[in-house]
Amino acid sequence: MGEPLDVTFYGVRGSTPCPCDDNRRYGGNTSCVVLQGPGGDPIIFDLGTGLRFYGVDERCPSSPFRATALVSHLHWDHVQGLPFFAPLNCADTRLDVHGPSDGDGTLEQSFDAFMTPPFFPICYRELAGRVSLHDTNEGSFDVGPAQVTALAVPHIGRTFGYRVEWNGCSVAYVSDHQQPNDDPTRGDERVLALANGADLLIHDAQF
Repeated sequence: MGEPLDVTFYGVRGSTPCPCDDNRRYGGNTSCVVLQGPGGDPIIFDLGTGLRFYGVDERCPSSPFRATALVSHLHWDHVQGLPFFAPLNCADTRLDVHGPSDGDGTLEQSFDAFMTPPFFPICYRELAGRVSLHDTNEGSFDVGPAQVTALAVPHIGRTFGYRVEWNGCSVAYVSDHQQPNDDPTRGDERVLALANGADLLIHDAQF
């Protein structure tokens, strides 16, 4: 194993933020986990409301900000933090967003649909920083010095789990997912493949 990766949980809730005393131990924000390693820009798992708090954290790189986001799926609690991410107020910010498209549309069309008037005052293209959206399919691709593997996992709507290999360390991120419908007593093979031998597994336990 190489130099350890830094993993910070900014949001671990699902469906809706829960800012109440009962949730103080783990926080009340929706999904957002940030991975930082040597020689590369941050990798962000999901863009829930925790993204806002990453944007004002001292761990967040100063301008010019560069990062890659891996979005598991397009449910609101996994993308609703994007408009409130402070680094996007700077013109030199660059955020590459990878994720599954849903239905016949592209990832770009999905973001156009949920971040647009009258539902939100501006479109994502009107943010000062540049957000680039990339339709992602199953398979592996490089993000700087890291290799990312994306596999479809069972959930409502097209959903990906991810595995990141970086400097000899491996992190598997499998957010919302269920057991296969034909046999709920076993785990999905693609979930098991992502998790197999990982140094760290981050997964949702709701289902």
